[in-house]
Amino acid sequence: MEEKKLEVIPIAIRLFSEKGYNATSVEEIAKEVGMAKGSFYRLFDSKEDLLLEIFTLIPKQIKAGLTKIYSRKVASTHERLSDFICLSLDILSNQEQLLMDTVFIHPVFKNKETVQKAEQMKMEGQMWLKEFFLELYGDKVKDYIADLVSLLPGLIFQYVHLFRCQKSELEPERLANFIATIFDILVEGMVERKPEPILDIEWAALGKIDYDSPRLKGQKIQLLLKRMTYTVKGLKMEVEEQEEYVKTICLLEEECTKIRPESFLLKALIHYLRDIAEIQEDCAELKILLEIESSHLEEIV
Repeated sequence: MEEKKLEVIPIAIRLFSEKGYNATSVEEIAKEVGMAKGSFYRLFDSKEDLLLEIFTLIPKQIKAGLTKIYSRKVASTHERLSDFICLSLDILSNQEQLLMDTVFIHPVFKNKETVQKAEQMKMEGQMWLKEFFLELYGDKVKDYIADLVSLLPGLIFQYVHLFRCQKSELEPERLANFIATIFDILVEGMVERKPEPILDIEWAALGKIDYDSPRLKGQKIQLLLKRMTYTVKGLKMEVEEQEEYVKTICLLEEECTKIRPESFLLKALIHYLRDIAEIQEDCAELKILLEIESSHLEEIV
């Protein structure tokens, strides 16, 4: 059953993104997958049930990406903002129209649970963005946080939509650097000229706190890797063996901070490090934070 869902979901995402949710029928999805309409209904109760499945996966993908961004060492706030925009572009490249429909337009859903899930996805994104901007720019942007949370996604969506309409090839790194530069200028202008904010600071769900936030998880990953390195360097062992373990931790750090890390490689590196008794608990905690034991279903959106 799970394997069949793995076939249906990416195709449904593509069709929803190309045509819009309302304009895509169950028949079209089933035909693209190569199954009968009846087989579709053995997997999902309805098209909305399929969308609910997707809604469950998208926030996990965003959260995992943000965690990796927070756990990566960067030279400047501009670099971290560019990383975030690259993550957004990566997600939008496959799901632009779907997210436009569900987050900005809201198609007419019959299922109340679907509407609630779409709203929850939107609110989670707003909370994570609030946290991201406060971490990035500090309290100086506190009065403008709701406006910034509204402005950046709109800017990213606009460019992605423009490239799609013109059928032009999008260069993620170049576009991310451009948007990050424009946004930095925008923030500097706000702080310097102090215009009156348009959106209230308690707009939407921005006052809530996410205790399982990507920022906190990313910082925890950084601390764990530093502690593991420090512990290994302090152990009495052969120099060559010690250097090999330290090198492995460096490789692990490099891999776990990628936007799309290789799960099998993370597992292999952690498994190798578990031979050291003094860092076994750190290895176990790292596996939980990286969520590398999670279902393959979460990796396809």
